[in-house]
Amino acid sequence: MMDITLASFLALALIVFATASIQSVVGFGFALLSVPIMMQVVDLHRAVILASLIGTANNFYQYRDLKHDQDKTQVRRFLWASFLGAPLGLLAFIYADQNVLKVFLGAGVLLGVILLVRGRDLSSAHISLDWSMGLISGFLLTSTSTNGPPLVFALQARKSEPQVFRATLNMIFLVSGVYGLTLFAAFGEIATSDLWLAAAVLPSMMLGVSIGKFIRNRVDPDRFRIAVLALLTVAGFSSVYSGVFQ
Repeated sequence: MMDITLASFLALALIVFATASIQSVVGFGFALLSVPIMMQVVDLHRAVILASLIGTANNFYQYRDLKHDQDKTQVRRFLWASFLGAPLGLLAFIYADQNVLKVFLGAGVLLGVILLVRGRDLSSAHISLDWSMGLISGFLLTSTSTNGPPLVFALQARKSEPQVFRATLNMIFLVSGVYGLTLFAAFGEIATSDLWLAAAVLPSMMLGVSIGKFIRNRVDPDRFRIAVLALLTVAGFSSVYSGVFQ
């Protein structure tokens, strides 16, 4: 059974709706934005678990629409790297200071924004870029549930088209999300009440995805890039602020 107040539940449902809409438009951002905001309603541990559960359900819900546009080579490369980084992230989730992790995450995101704004083209970069970003993503997957920024940076730097960008990220998030949840469950980090709560807000997630689909069909590539950079900037500052002041 759920163990939160009605007001807290409604707040969580609204957060899920808004962040699911954003991810549906730009291809990422659900956990990155929802975790810091959810922390105003529930503790960090629960926010990470809920974001992992709902985010994975979100990616599964969108899989049918996006599966045909994915870059399968990039998907495989990022996933193998994420699988290696995730166990280390789980150890950090259990033992490390979460505020320190959030500060490092935010600083890394903002550095990526600076590189992208300067227009640095890494489309011909060595595959070590993808492996390194995948490893970091795997670490963040199980430590803070905000594994998107390293992948976003790599795909944007390689000038991925918007539809490929969304589809590739969705597939990576889906498979790595299932892997992360398996690790959480194996170490007893998922409570039954978390499962009930995640299931209860799924209608809000589905509604948010539907709204996002309507919006994204009306966004051109240039505006798409601006939206991605703006979202990364907000998320970066939000993560640093959360780590320093909370």
